[in-house]
Amino acid sequence: MWKVGIIGTENSHAMAFARILNLPDPQTGKPPYEDIRVVGVYGPDMDTAQDVKDQAQVNFIADSPEDFFGRVDTMMVTCRKGSLHEQYARPFMEAGMPLFIDKPFTSDWEQAARFARDARERGVLLAGGSGCKYAWDVLLLQHKRQELCAAGKLLSAAVNFSADRDSIYDGFYFYAPHLTEIALTVFGYDVRSVHAFESRGGVVAVLRYDGFDATLHYTRGSSASTCVLFGKEGNVCREIDISLIYRHEVDRFAEMLHTGKMPVDYPELIGHVALIHAVLESLQSGKEAVVERLERV
Repeated sequence: MWKVGIIGTENSHAMAFARILNLPDPQTGKPPYEDIRVVGVYGPDMDTAQDVKDQAQVNFIADSPEDFFGRVDTMMVTCRKGSLHEQYARPFMEAGMPLFIDKPFTSDWEQAARFARDARERGVLLAGGSGCKYAWDVLLLQHKRQELCAAGKLLSAAVNFSADRDSIYDGFYFYAPHLTEIALTVFGYDVRSVHAFESRGGVVAVLRYDGFDATLHYTRGSSASTCVLFGKEGNVCREIDISLIYRHEVDRFAEMLHTGKMPVDYPELIGHVALIHAVLESLQSGKEAVVERLERV
């Protein structure tokens, strides 16, 4: 039995993940995984911790993060502020526990790179980021983009998603991961550079790839996300449905626990942090910014 602990119950994701893992599926009458249960949570907000405990049938509320040691086998860190993720996750990573770290992985590129390198050196399994990258529409668009590129027919592309530069939860880092991970999944992680501009309270970022450019529209307050692939023989336009992403995230996390294989490798897992860092750098300088990459070994 995999016993899961969750830190960061102020985030609605904590409730969603705990309910999926612990409560019966409406169609089958059983939890999706017989051998995975959320057994403990830690707020640090006590009211939301109590809500998750009550509504998701969790066994205990931890008095401190250290209280999880000896009581769980794996951790999910779901704080709204990515700037809190490393401090909560690192002790469990250093103990060798598999981890799910929510979006953003961190709110700092150097911090993300350092954590990923340390986890890789220890062979610690990591999952997380935005669940939007697992949406069926995103995977379909990825396949279509690959087909167009292989045939030399992709001219350019564009995609949008809501984001708020002024969020109280680490600003742009809080919601930008959704669009950023959609884009990296569909268009690829081999971005050379990015040129970003402010646009009516939002951000427009042009990603430079070998062979094509893709425009990301971080549209503040928008309620829908759409991607367009512009091809030589016609365009592909698809609205992106994210209604099932919590279940997709849980399924990928469970698969990692069962197989010992990460959903994406370390460089890709933190790729959204690198791209967001470059977008902010470009906004500040007014120039193109190089997108950093975690070196492969």
